[in-house]
Amino acid sequence: MDYVAIREWPRQFVALTSLHVAEFDDLLTDFAPAWVQYQRWHTLDGAKRRLPAHGERANTALAGSDVKLFFLLTYLKSTALQEHQAASFGVSQTRVSRLTTALLGVLNQVLQRRGLRPVRDGAELARHLARHPDKVFAYDGVERGVPRNQNRNGQAEEYSAKKSPPPQKHDLVRRHAVRALPLAHGRRARARQENGR
Repeated sequence: MDYVAIREWPRQFVALTSLHVAEFDDLLTDFAPAWVQYQRWHTLDGAKRRLPAHGERANTALAGSDVKLFFLLTYLKSTALQEHQAASFGVSQTRVSRLTTALLGVLNQVLQRRGLRPVRDGAELARHLARHPDKVFAYDGVERGVPRNQNRNGQAEEYSAKKSPPPQKHDLVRRHAVRALPLAHGRRARARQENGR
């Protein structure tokens, strides 16, 4: 994915990252220095460096903190397979695994400092939402109920998968066998038909 090109398409950017470009840039102001500090003293595997790194290599596939944050947010939003993420960004699956682990640790630290770390406890979430000025919230998730017609007959009509009767088993076998016969016998079958045998 081309981060610079996608920034020019705000709707696509939000769809891929869940953040508007301005929100992304705001988060980047804290994420970039945190990532540079982490990378200076740690490897991607989390091991301490003996000597501090002075910057990224020139041939780095995902160069820049902005590209790394975009990479991580698209991964978290789409919950893609690591192979898919690797193909999208031109890196190996191993690199995706190592990068996401390191980047997620840094992002969690940044969100913690901002007071934006996700709430994992239901009671704590209820207290947090009670203090929030907005009382209506949008749920961005896949586990939503399907709105169904309240009328039982309407439900049967709208949601039934059995709209047409299934073909009979023997009819299906007979149809396929008749079609396969001319192909199986080829020239010999046509020769017999022409000779009247």
